[in-house]
Amino acid sequence: MNTFPAGIAWPVRLAPFFIAPQSLAPAARFFERFPMKFHNLARITGGMRLAFARNSVRSSPCSRPALRDPDGPRACSPTWRAASRTARRGARGFTLPELLAVVVLIGILAAAASPSFVNGMRDRRVNRTAMEISGIYRLARHQAMGRGSAVLVRWTASTGELEVRQARIEGIATGSMISKSCLSVANWLDPDETEPVTRFNVTGIELASVELRDPTDPDGVVRDTADVCFTARGRTFVRYDFAAGFVPLLGALRVNVTNTRTGLLRSVFVPPNGVARLGL
Repeated sequence: MNTFPAGIAWPVRLAPFFIAPQSLAPAARFFERFPMKFHNLARITGGMRLAFARNSVRSSPCSRPALRDPDGPRACSPTWRAASRTARRGARGFTLPELLAVVVLIGILAAAASPSFVNGMRDRRVNRTAMEISGIYRLARHQAMGRGSAVLVRWTASTGELEVRQARIEGIATGSMISKSCLSVANWLDPDETEPVTRFNVTGIELASVELRDPTDPDGVVRDTADVCFTARGRTFVRYDFAAGFVPLLGALRVNVTNTRTGLLRSVFVPPNGVARLGL
């Protein structure tokens, strides 16, 4: 309750509230703590500045350790200098005698490995030749079944050649097609009855010896000539004399491809079903 006389103006009546010591105490405590808060803020911002500066600026090799690592060794300490000198001394190049010794060793190793390398290349040629012979017999069988007409594979040892010929398909007046079988072709070299498909010559292959053996026991007889004929139904006929007639193939006819230098043997088997395969 206000105890001042009524004649005194209201600012005078309210003055005790602004000048009383108890009303000024909070403000005094705030201003007393303000320098301490400002000092703490300055220290925080300074630490942030140093942290960002250390991450963005890389120290030189001879700089002092970081402020936050006062116990760390200096970059240019005597131990570091000795280690750097040792590293530079060990990074020297090769001398001329060392290079010559390496070249001589490489030449010796190459000379020792060259015979096996050459033999490996020749064995690869033999393998490729056997695979091509197997592919020729497979091609003839697929050609016969696909066209619906007989296809012949003729082997002639004197020329070292495998020749594939197919029987011509004849048309009649009604427009239907007549296919010839292995037995209906009188002369397989007659261009009016047959036509060539492909041929493969083995005489130009280095160190590759090719022979054809019939299915007779125990190891078959080497044949100088052989005609293997495939029908449209997948049957297989054979003859070993061009003037003789065809007979069904009984047993597996074998074509041996041998490397005359290394003795590597690869065999191509032609079974009665006509599906040629390469023996391991």
